[in-house]
Amino acid sequence: MTSLTKKILSAFLIAAAAVNPILTSGCFAEDGDEWKNNTGEINLDNMTVTGSGVSVEANTVKITDGGDFNVSGTLADGMIYINSEEKVKLRLSGANISNSSGPAIFFDNAEKAFITITEGTQNSLSDGKSYTVEDADGTLFSNDDLEIKGGGVLNITGNYQHGIAGDDDVSIENGTITVNSYEHGIKANDKLSVSGGNITVTSETGKGMKADLDVVIDGGTLNITSKQSEGIESKGTLTINGGDINVTAADDGINTGNADSGTEQTDAFAQRGEKPFMADGERGARGDMQTPPDGMTQMTPPDGMTQMAPPDDMAQMMPPDRTNHVGHMNDGAVPDGSMPQGGGHGMGGMMMDEETAAAHAITINGGSIHVNAEGDGIDSNGSLSINGGTVTVYGPSNTGNGPLDAEAGINMNGGTVMTASSAGMLQLPTAADGINILSASFDGAQNAGTTVSIKETASGNELMTMTPTKSFQAVVFASSELKSGTDYTIYLNGSQYTSFTASAGTTTVGNAAFGGRGMGGRNGGNWRGDPASVRRDDEIKVFVNGNRVTFNTAPVLKNDTTLVGFRAILEALGAEVSWDEATQTVTAVGNGVTITLTINSTKADVNGKTYELLAAPEIINDSTLVPVRFLSEQLGMTVNWDDATETVTINS
Repeated sequence: MTSLTKKILSAFLIAAAAVNPILTSGCFAEDGDEWKNNTGEINLDNMTVTGSGVSVEANTVKITDGGDFNVSGTLADGMIYINSEEKVKLRLSGANISNSSGPAIFFDNAEKAFITITEGTQNSLSDGKSYTVEDADGTLFSNDDLEIKGGGVLNITGNYQHGIAGDDDVSIENGTITVNSYEHGIKANDKLSVSGGNITVTSETGKGMKADLDVVIDGGTLNITSKQSEGIESKGTLTINGGDINVTAADDGINTGNADSGTEQTDAFAQRGEKPFMADGERGARGDMQTPPDGMTQMTPPDGMTQMAPPDDMAQMMPPDRTNHVGHMNDGAVPDGSMPQGGGHGMGGMMMDEETAAAHAITINGGSIHVNAEGDGIDSNGSLSINGGTVTVYGPSNTGNGPLDAEAGINMNGGTVMTASSAGMLQLPTAADGINILSASFDGAQNAGTTVSIKETASGNELMTMTPTKSFQAVVFASSELKSGTDYTIYLNGSQYTSFTASAGTTTVGNAAFGGRGMGGRNGGNWRGDPASVRRDDEIKVFVNGNRVTFNTAPVLKNDTTLVGFRAILEALGAEVSWDEATQTVTAVGNGVTITLTINSTKADVNGKTYELLAAPEIINDSTLVPVRFLSEQLGMTVNWDDATETVTINS
């Protein structure tokens, strides 16, 4: 090739790139990237296409070859369908696609799927409420790895199930993406990763963001809302390295370990050679935790932590004096009215092996995380490690959940934590040297919108301030800025509430109820005693839809699970009840659910799926007693536990 020819070719390529960059992308394709050589245009306004392996059939654009295609225009009722053995990239450049009977974009098969949102363009995708297309369950759906990036805007409406869904990995690099979905907003069957962008998700019935294996967030601005479920969920691990993350959820805000179905969870973990620990469906039906796997050892308290012996009758974990008090922690001592450093007040501290704790771990290394939750704020069914960043949790207001909950404990090595919640289920971190913790409770519930602030008494310098959007009775603040030996004052709406002197470790102020009880809240996160059966015949009361249920044999606490007479509770719940003497099984049928429990077995069957119970049904005084929370929630009821009055409240 002559010098003049080279100059002419170079000038042509530069001019072509200025007109359309994808026309020249293939010219520089490296080995293995030959798919980039196939470039084309898809004009949805007049359904014209260019490029190899691209065709139009009725209102469907079909792509069968790998390539890089620019998509523009409006398709009122149809889709782009990809079935290729190569990589396929769609550059959305003012593309608006709706489909009344399937996904808007369907990567049925591709070596890898790419969506690029062209900078400066507005794009939209929507689907119908029912599909005639098989194997797809999202408006933007891929059976293979899906990568989304670009500087433009993409609005997605998921009327059928999910907004963005991938059977393998889903990664989002940047872009302004808004998803409104019926079920999950963004779902990955394997790993879900976000490294940037401005992402807003609103889910009507499902999770905001969900992955079966891992969720990794490195950056970006995320606003996640789930109206009926969890905000961000991973069945495996969840790692936050940075970003501005805001989560509003009707259930847990951020959580790991839960599953929608046993098959789905088992398949996901099998791909990386792990065995899921959590029970099928809910975490042991949210309160009836499963028996630890064989070989599981009991967790050793962190260095310096003393062992908390249970009271003789385990009637309560509260100090005898329930009036206002300030308790300080020093060298692991446990004065009246206080808990050891890292002592969970209600949840966590369960026996768990290291492999399981790691398989469902939540790790926060940085970022600004703000959670507003009705369930647990951040709930790990493994370990929870906070190494940096700022974590703020508002809620829950109910006493059956806590702002932080980790089955294998909470380790805080850096960062700042601020929570405002009910006082019944507080679990505190085990903090590294130099990080001190304040756990403060108030005489009564404070209204949503009440501003709480902590100031250094002498200088007036403000250490912390927040205005919770939920009612609250307890505040937890953990930070290296909280200095031992320094006097501080707590203010409510600018008025002085009380003062305290911070100690090294944990300082407890007020009369919060230490240790959630009864309905599966593990007694004091760091109590290491033997969870033996406990009788409180005259204390535990059960109400169903406002009516008290009476039992021939009084309710019993076993392994911190409330057992009640099966016939009385199931009839009160509106279920049909049967008893098989030969097999020693109880069967309940109601709300389309069939539940089978066996005496002295921790295995429960619900519509053919197996669950693990912390406490097995048993016969006491000729009465068959069963776990009340498990039964009630499986039958679609809402269950709450009032520790102060020892009352179980069940509502439909």
